Amino acid sequence: MAESTFDCVVAILKDQEGLDDVELKPETKLSEVGLDSMATVEAVMACEDEFGIEIDPEANPQTIQEFVDLVEAQL
Repeated sequence: MAESTFDCVVAILKDQEGLDDVELKPETKLSEVGLDSMATVEAVMACEDEFGIEIDPEANPQTIQEFVDLVEAQL
């Protein structure tokens, strides 16, 4: 079974930011788990590479679900 977009984005965030011990849910705020704007940009770039997409550079997701929605809108 293929991983969902949510699972892929969570895996990228965990890998990028060392969040292995943090449970990430759709409603989790990025700021709650220590992702500042620079870390978010890095995660966006990693998702762009992983999915072969381009995300609006002005996008500013606040939650995991908003991040997933940004990715899915480009797929």
